[in-house]
Formats: sequence, structure tokens, C-alpha cells
Amino acid sequence: MPSAPADAPATQRTPRPVRPEIQALRAGAALLVVLYHLWPGRLPGGFMGVDVFFVISGFLITAHLAREAETTGRIRLGRFWARRARRLLPAAYLVLATSALAVYLWMPLLNWGQNFREILASALYFQNWRLAFDAVDYLAAENAPSVAQHYWTLSVEEQFYVAWPLIVLASILLAARIGARRLTTVTVVVAAVTIASFGYSWWMTYDNVSFAYFSTFTRAWEFGAGALLALLTLRAAPGRRRTHPVTPHVAALVSWAGIAVLVYCGLELTGSTPFPGTAALLPVLATVAVIAAGMPDSRLSPRWIIERRFVQWTGDISYPLYLWHWPPIVLLPVILGHELGFWPRVGILVATFAAAALTKRYVEDPVRTGRKLGIQRSTVTFAFTSVAAACLAAACLGGVQHANAEADRAEQLKENITKDTPRCFGAASMDPDQPCDNPELDGLLVPDTTAIRRDNPNYPGCQTSDNEVRTTCTFGDPKDPTLPHVVVIGDSHARALLPAFVPMAKEGKLFLEVQVKAGCNWSSNPHPNPDRTIAEGCYEWRDNVNAYLLKKADDIDLIVTGALAHPRPATGPKEQVAGFATTWRPLAERGVPIVAFRDNTAQPVDTNDCLALEGTITPDSCALPRDKAFPNFDPLVGAAKEIKGARLYDFTRFYCDDEKCPAVIGGVNVYRDRTHVSKTYMATMKPYIEQRLDEDGLLAARRDG
Repeated sequence: MPSAPADAPATQRTPRPVRPEIQALRAGAALLVVLYHLWPGRLPGGFMGVDVFFVISGFLITAHLAREAETTGRIRLGRFWARRARRLLPAAYLVLATSALAVYLWMPLLNWGQNFREILASALYFQNWRLAFDAVDYLAAENAPSVAQHYWTLSVEEQFYVAWPLIVLASILLAARIGARRLTTVTVVVAAVTIASFGYSWWMTYDNVSFAYFSTFTRAWEFGAGALLALLTLRAAPGRRRTHPVTPHVAALVSWAGIAVLVYCGLELTGSTPFPGTAALLPVLATVAVIAAGMPDSRLSPRWIIERRFVQWTGDISYPLYLWHWPPIVLLPVILGHELGFWPRVGILVATFAAAALTKRYVEDPVRTGRKLGIQRSTVTFAFTSVAAACLAAACLGGVQHANAEADRAEQLKENITKDTPRCFGAASMDPDQPCDNPELDGLLVPDTTAIRRDNPNYPGCQTSDNEVRTTCTFGDPKDPTLPHVVVIGDSHARALLPAFVPMAKEGKLFLEVQVKAGCNWSSNPHPNPDRTIAEGCYEWRDNVNAYLLKKADDIDLIVTGALAHPRPATGPKEQVAGFATTWRPLAERGVPIVAFRDNTAQPVDTNDCLALEGTITPDSCALPRDKAFPNFDPLVGAAKEIKGARLYDFTRFYCDDEKCPAVIGGVNVYRDRTHVSKTYMATMKPYIEQRLDEDGLLAARRDG
């Protein structure tokens, strides 16, 4: 986020002059982020603008704290935090309140829970941790961006503002205890914290990049880099003229080099770059270089760019510019009912500048410098902050509660309907052998979009929290020797099959055992996720499950598997097929039949976002043309052909007709997100899957051991 200007030390009555090069950095970083979000293909590395802000904050805040410590021998924490609150919270809470109102007015109930929870997390400044844990939560990975998603950077900043003065204060106390100079001790401690954070960031980005991106601890070194610059350039004597250790011409070249590196990062970094880690060194060091160079008195200086009125003005409004730019990017497609074109994006850009300028003039400045209501007193500041946070929290919790109540109602409706299943309900309406049509299902959507996120096959004891073989995810009577022993194995697309198989087990037709791990298919293919922890966890789980299956092969009568046809696999089609075939072959050679389900359609966007905006539900609502329904290569098709004893079950006819793939079939909501079939719809496919298994003789008495 754009960092706030440093306040004057306690001993000064007037603020320190604004440094033009820092204002220019703010302006450039804010524009990088805003343009990246509006036109990501044009500026793929614009996300690193937040790293520039982190360095600036580290530099300014540390300089302020160090001056106060040198001048007074102490740091007044309450006063410091109150200043930060007056500078940051009015605009932040205004945008959050406006966003909450916009969610209430325009967002469908489907999105209320996530948006209000993230607004609450942003108001309390732990949004980065919410996103960090969501990033490694498979069930949350499909979440659409919320109106407050960009507040993760503010959360990191606020956590820095809380922790950093304590670190500096602890360093001062240490200096007094050991008889060392304050500034020297603070520098050593800050250097140690910075090095430790960079090492952790390096390791975590390699180990779990999704989590690392949002973690405060992987970003602390970026603040530390700015802090070290402030400490190394700080002069103990107040008022002493700042000088450079290099000539003005060299300083100018350093400044240009920093600017060039920042431009390069904006153009060349991409979303696939492991970040922050070592990749963040480029924007961080470039920012340090520009600040260190200052405004060199040289004809080579970039002063002619830095001091332009628009650049300085943009730097001045960079904080509210950052706050306002994101909510309309999320909201406007919902309001318009389609993706944003060029001119709506331009409109957002212009409106963001206008809103930022107005916020700066009528909200930020009056609160930061005004005297009304005693706002400059720390106790009053904290009181207003508490009231504002409480009001936002109440509004958000009320929104979440209302969304949950509507989801409960929709879920109860689903339960009532599925207890006495209507004719032609769900997959029955797509039966090619017995065409079925029931006009009473017109307009029905079960479950509706308010409850669809709950419609997943999360059976007790089946959630893999580690990489071990599951012993608690079984259905049916394990002691009945006549029941065929069926094992469902694979990723979440294999788990999506359970609503069709669990009822068969409960009806006494088979004994079902489930070995599934989200994001981990039953193959030997390289994992496409860049997070080492996730990939290696998958490999360990595969090894454990394969060993278990081979050990139990004589007791297994059928293996059922499914897998996501991945849009970004780690290998080519032939290698993918070979990876599945290699894993299946040992079991097939032991005589264990294998049934592989061809993957269901892949939606380009979540159909529930579309359905939530439909006034009347029809069979054609939000349908996908069939020629766009299978964009990804499905290696299970080839593997089933290659392995003797394996069969491919292709149930595409229950998802698509000759022209389209409906989002609503027989009154049932088919998809719970972009790639997963809903639990309710899969349950309606049970008779047809069971029929196919019977025809193939796979539900007969157990095979001989």
C-alpha cells in the first residue's frame, strides 16, 4: 500500500519537508498496482508496487523513531500509534464502509459471506493472514476476489507499525543496559531482524509460495531494507545538511538505475514468478537506490520527471488512490452483468483519481491536522477508532449472519425436495434411453446459489489432513464377505464421485473405502503446484497409498478413480498418460479392475456467479457451449485405453447435449464451483453409474483371492 508520510518528531512543531523522490516513488508504485489490476496483461509485474511502499514505510518510520530516540531517549508509543491511526484509518474505514454498502446493494447473497468476512478482517488488520491461509486451503482456492482483497498490504503495514516501535524501543533499552550507543544498537538489531526475515522469505517462497506471498514475516525484510537505509544515513546532529558519499553525477546514475529496474520489474515479472523471495530483491534494492540517491544536483538527474506536478500530486494521493481502485474492479462486472471492457476500465481509473483527491482533501487532511472534538489527543483517537471498528464489525457480522440464514433456508429446501425426489430430477432429465421432462421443475434451482458452497462431499473421516492412508473413511459392512470391496482413490474430482457410491454402500451393495487427497491425483506425474510443501506432500501420500493398495490387492475388487483435467499440467499429454498408466499397471496386473471417470466440464467462470444474477432460472440459464466445455487434455482417457483391465466411464451425456452444457439440469444446480460437480447432482447420477457397474459385472460377488 502507499505509505503515509512520516510525522514530525515529538520535539518538532512543523512536519519535515516532503522528499520529492519519495513522492515520485509513491506515485509510480501506486500506478504500477492500479494499472496492473486494470490491465494485467500489459503490466504483468505491477504487483511489485507494494514492495516499493514497504521499503518507503520502513525508511520513513524508522527515521522518525530513531530521531525521537536520539533526541528524547525514549519513544512515546501511544502518541506514535495515534498518529498512525489518524493518518491511515479514516480513509481506510471510509472505503471499507462504502464497500460494505456496495456489497449489500449489488452483490448476490452467494458472495456476502466471503466479502463481509474479508471486510471485517481488513478492518481489524489481519486480512493478509486470512488470505495466506485461504491460499493453501483447497476449498477456499476457488474463492472469487473480494472487494477488500487489496487490504492485505495494509494489514502487513499496520502490523509493522505495531511491532517496529517495540523493536526499536527494545533496542534502546538494550543499549542502555550494555552501555552502547542507541543508534548503533538499533542498527544492529534491525539488521539482524532484516537478515532473519529475508532468510525465512527465501525458504518459505521455495517451500510454500502461496502462503509466503501474504505472510508478514516474509515481507518484514522489505521494511527492514528501508529501515537500514534510514539508520545508515541518519545524522546524529539535528539540522546537519544531508550529504552524499558519491558525486552528484554518480548519484543521478544510481537514481536512473533504480527507476529503470522498477520499470523492468513491472514489465518482466509475472504472476508465475515465485514471490517475494529473491525475486523481490530487485524492486526492493531499486527503491533503496532511488531514496539513497535523493535529488542529486546534476544535469543527469531525473529531477525533470520527479518534480512534475502530476507526479508529486499523484504521490500525495497515492494512499486513497490505492484504497479506491480495487472495489469497482470487483463490483462493476456484477453491476453490468459482463466482464469489463476498455472504456469501463478507463472510467474506473478516472473515478479512482477523483475519489482519491476528494478523500485526501475532505477526509485525510481534516482528521490528520484538525483540532475538532479533540481528535489530536491519543485517547480520543483510540476511542474514535474503537467505535468505527465496532460499527464495521457489527455490519459485517450482520451480513454474514443474514447470508448464513439464507443458506440454511436453501439447504432445508434441498433436503425437503431430495427426500421425495420429483420426476426427472437432476440427471434423470438427461437420460438418453428414457427421455424425461417435468414442467414442474421449471424455475427450480436446488441447491440455490446461497447454499451451493455447502454442497460438497465432505464426509466425516474422509478429510486428509496429512499424507497417511485413511482408515476412517469407509462405508458399508467390512465384515460381510459377499460385498465387493471398492476403493475410490484420487483428487477432489475423485471425491466428487462419492455421492453416487456412498448410497450404494449404505444399501448393502458394496463395501466402500476412500483414499482421496485434494489436488493430488493417482498417478506418478509431477505436481503442477509450485509450492514444494504441497507437491512433496502429494508424492508422500501417493507412495503410502500405492504401498497400501499393493499390500491389500487381493482383497480389493474394484478401484475407481477420477482426476482434474488440469489447465496447466507440469508435463505434456504423452507424459501425463504415461504417469497414470505407470501407477495403475501394478494393480491391474494383480487382477484388480480399474474404472476411470472422464472429467466433467470445466467452466471458464463459476456458473453460480451467473445464476445468482438470473431473475428467472431456465434450462438455458448460464449454459456453456459444448465446444468450449472441455478445453483441457484429459489423460485418463488415454491411460484407460493403455492398461488392460482398465475401463473409461464417460458420462458426458449427463452434463451436455449436442449443443450445450447446462448449468441447471432437471432443477439441480450442477456445479458448486468452476470445476467441481455439486453433491446433489452427483447423487442423481447414482442409478446410471450403478447400472453401468452392473452391466460390467463389477458389483457381482467378490473375486477369488
